[in-house]
Amino acid sequence: MSPAITHGAERLFDHGLDVVDGTLCLPADAKAAEVRAHIGNHALRFPLWLDGQSSLRDHLNASSHAPASSRFGPYGDNVLGMNWRLPSGELLRLGERVVKTTTGYDWLRFALHSGTRFGRAEDLVLRLRPACDFNGMARLDGSAQALQSCAQSLLHSPWLCWWDSVDWLHASGQCWLRVQWHGRATEAALFEEQLRHLAKIHGCSIALEGLPEAQLDGLPDLVLKTTPERVMALATQMAPHCRRTLAMLHHGLLHLDLGGNEACAMQAHEWAQSLAASLHELGGDWHSRWLPARAPDITESKWIQTLEAALHEA
Repeated sequence: MSPAITHGAERLFDHGLDVVDGTLCLPADAKAAEVRAHIGNHALRFPLWLDGQSSLRDHLNASSHAPASSRFGPYGDNVLGMNWRLPSGELLRLGERVVKTTTGYDWLRFALHSGTRFGRAEDLVLRLRPACDFNGMARLDGSAQALQSCAQSLLHSPWLCWWDSVDWLHASGQCWLRVQWHGRATEAALFEEQLRHLAKIHGCSIALEGLPEAQLDGLPDLVLKTTPERVMALATQMAPHCRRTLAMLHHGLLHLDLGGNEACAMQAHEWAQSLAASLHELGGDWHSRWLPARAPDITESKWIQTLEAALHEA
């Protein structure tokens, strides 16, 4: 048994906020307002929201990343532990209240994105981040060539570690770059100056805005994972057929909005099947909250059967 998996009610995570370590344990069905309520006036935040009205469970079912993953990593790096209920009904503790708990296989992340085959998370331990008093957003417009050039400068700039997200968006026949950051209001002018400088170099227009909170894009209906070098081209290819496309440039991840209801499942399935081979050749994949996960290959099936047998014996 991995040391990250423990039995016994006394070992389960308790709900609550640890201000010193910056962690929060709460039900997997909690939404953004509940997280904010737990944090209260403490200078902490959880930056990986896609939709303020959807639960953490819904987020994990929809995608492995959010725009702010550009700075803070995927959900798997920001969920430190779980109270996990097996299909038998037994409740286990997975992970710890620290970032790294064990060497070897990452059971926590495996369970996190395994759907419901091995049970489900009842509670999550979130890794929180320091919060400041200012959210900034820049929209850069221009020709496709100018935006692509500007995007490459953003991704290769030492400033990248300060941007919460660098995204390429398509909607209503338009495409643009969006940069979001979070910091002190007294330092906002420094970020704005850098963005204006990049926009000028690459011939783009820029609109800057201070926001109460980061702009949320909603849960995607289909997620396509490719490479950072190819994600803008794939976004341009898919844009005419979607209500909205969001390309997370740092991770090479594409979120497609197909309507936000179960009726779009057929469209998501058709595109997933047509693109799967080309994505897999690059080490990518696809995922949709409306569709079952891709069937495992022969090697994976053997591992899964071994795991299921071990869980039944536990």
